[in-house]
Amino acid sequence: MSGGAHTGDRTHVKVQPSVKKICEKCKVIRRNGRVMVICENLRHKQRQG
Repeated sequence: MSGGAHTGDRTHVKVQPSVKKICEKCKVIRRNGRVMVICENLRHKQRQG
């Protein structure tokens, strides 16, 4: 069931209207029609939306 139930197995992603690289290791990618930033530093994970 998808909804507001929180499962502990997902990593947190910042959802922002505009995503940008924070450090030199950040990579801007496109997955399933969404623009995302992935990085070695998990605090830098972002998703546009």
